[in-house]
Amino acid sequence: MRFNSPYFYLAFFLILNIFNFVDRNLLIAFAPQIKSEFNLTNVQWGLLTGVYFLFFYSVFGIFMGVLGDKFSRMKIAAAGVFLWSLMTAVTGIAKNFSHLIFARALIGVGESALTPNAISMLSDLFKQNQRGTASAIYYLGIPLGVGYGMLIAAFFGPIFGWRAVFIFLGLIGMGLGILTYFLFEPIRGQLDINFDKTSKPNSIKDILSMTKSALYNSKCLAFVIIGSIFLHIPLGAGNFEVLWAVNERGFTASSYNSLFGFLFIIGGTVGALAGGILSDRLSHYFKGGVMTFLVISYIILTPLTVSYRFISPDSYFFYFTLFFVSFNVTFFYGPVFAAVQELTPVKVRSTMVAIFILGVNIIGMGVGSFFTGYLVDYVFNDFSAPYTYSLVSVGLTGLIAIICYYLASFSYKEDLERVVGPN
Repeated sequence: MRFNSPYFYLAFFLILNIFNFVDRNLLIAFAPQIKSEFNLTNVQWGLLTGVYFLFFYSVFGIFMGVLGDKFSRMKIAAAGVFLWSLMTAVTGIAKNFSHLIFARALIGVGESALTPNAISMLSDLFKQNQRGTASAIYYLGIPLGVGYGMLIAAFFGPIFGWRAVFIFLGLIGMGLGILTYFLFEPIRGQLDINFDKTSKPNSIKDILSMTKSALYNSKCLAFVIIGSIFLHIPLGAGNFEVLWAVNERGFTASSYNSLFGFLFIIGGTVGALAGGILSDRLSHYFKGGVMTFLVISYIILTPLTVSYRFISPDSYFFYFTLFFVSFNVTFFYGPVFAAVQELTPVKVRSTMVAIFILGVNIIGMGVGSFFTGYLVDYVFNDFSAPYTYSLVSVGLTGLIAIICYYLASFSYKEDLERVVGPN
């Protein structure tokens, strides 16, 4: 594999994204220890793992996306990798809740630089009918990162303690950030039909204007973003996954981290690849393209993911549905990110991905995380299984995503032709 090969870049960006999600989810993997050591309420935990991180991650994502459309995407990504890794190490020496908030916020700032610019560069390396698969492979960072993070917590946490794990992983990530800085950047828009190699970068004002115009003129793109926001609300609730398993399903933190990490690596990897490959190969059979593909897929997947919360761990079906919970988390990333890239003019793709990330994280995962903590503490606190009822209540908001993707299907092909031209 050559160092200028698209597959080298895809593999390297995947490695960065794995570290992205390892560092992001370590806090959740060590939830019982950290929540107990700092004496945090469920609302504080929801804010720490959700809003305090996601606000900075999402808001600064817009800034990083605009900078990526204006300047070097590779160097901006490199700076982000270095910053979030430094703050991961700083988390390991936190002395109070304020220190955790500070580190968590700056991890969000650093991580905000990677995906808008990496996804934009991948669209310059892979053709339109390969972008769903490429995006899906990049988003293997979720199952591999979350899974490895859980396994690292399960195996190394009891030996070295949670603080040492944070510090060690932070140091490795800082080295990756330095390496990223020296990689060459692919030519912007080189594989698009309307590619003009003589075009110059737009001003920041023009970038913002073109982004606004793209959103205004594409009903499909707007519904894709809105639908994905609602799909991320249940993902935000996942910050309480380990607490649910320990408090209401009889697991220890270590045993559930091992189980969830292992099955999430398998299920999440299969889900990401299946979503990307199947959408690239099957979407053209539907009038609504990739949107219809997602609607059909989630009608099948939703009952499995909801039933998981009510099944006893003594049943084999518990592990079967946990596989599909993991499958479900990553399934949509390939199709959705490919659609966002296809429906967006090439000169503002980093910015549009950043806007997408802003919506799905602040409104989606941020609401999901905070609202779950609120329901546990104040609504279902007298119930026998407050975490279960809270997680299911929040999880059902994902049904609205199916409706949005269905509405997006009506204008998908028309909006696509407006950007890339007729086939």
